[in-house]
Amino acid sequence: MILVCGATGDLGGRIVRRLVKEAQQVRVLVRPATDAISLENDGVEVIRGDLRDPASLELALAGIDTVVTTATAMGRILAGPTDLTIADVDGRGAQNLIRAAEAAGVTRFVYVSAAGVAEDTAHLAPVTAAKWAAEKALRATTMQAVIVRPDMFQEIWLAPLTGIDPVAGKAMIYGHGVLPHRYVATEDVAALCAHVAVAVDPPETVEFGGPEELSRMQVVAAFESATGKTLKVRHVPDVALSVGHVALARIKPEIASLMGMSLYSDTHPSTWDDGPLREVGITPRPATAFIQEEAAALVH
Repeated sequence: MILVCGATGDLGGRIVRRLVKEAQQVRVLVRPATDAISLENDGVEVIRGDLRDPASLELALAGIDTVVTTATAMGRILAGPTDLTIADVDGRGAQNLIRAAEAAGVTRFVYVSAAGVAEDTAHLAPVTAAKWAAEKALRATTMQAVIVRPDMFQEIWLAPLTGIDPVAGKAMIYGHGVLPHRYVATEDVAALCAHVAVAVDPPETVEFGGPEELSRMQVVAAFESATGKTLKVRHVPDVALSVGHVALARIKPEIASLMGMSLYSDTHPSTWDDGPLREVGITPRPATAFIQEEAAALVH
């Protein structure tokens, strides 16, 4: 049986649906107050618990062979008021789950990290620092570790949440915005996670992106072409990102994380490609296809 943590999020939900479609037995861990009716309707076993409460994880992990976790506090924090924190969920919560999974006899643990996370870059953002710590903790266990490192998600980094807002006619550029990146579709990440959860011999680490290299300035140009509208561009200098990700790390770790990851993207080009997706039969969606879909939705 496979346990999915983070199943009420966009990525986690897509992974669950793919596993169910493949006739896998799936259990999900959701917080006590979370609505999980749609998951129950899909025939998924729902266990109530919380990564912040180690005692609540024992029941969720009973009889589990594989854990897949996408759990992160970032999305919920940015969406509005919440009791979640990066330190509690991405930090201590992930560590609690790793320890409990090993104690429960789990054999495989699939952990969704982020492209570029490494010893010398993790400090740039509280969320990447937490992910790097979780990666190290996972590798030190007896479980088969499968670390999934996707590039920036199209649905997040090419959207109003991070400053690309064609409806408002504006776009935020972090730094110079000229380094190319391989923005990846959430559905493609979900497909890969579902694959490595059941693959006979998955890689220990798989780092990848989408099929198309685009700089943030090229993203703006693509939106302008697709919508027929000129976007007002505002640059956030690298020096502001550099100071901000440090100054806000304790008081606003989610904003510090966005600033740190943005600084990384403006100073470190992608060194990965879409090969890992294509190797397992996934045809990845280009970023420009996403942009065209978003533009078409604006006129309806």
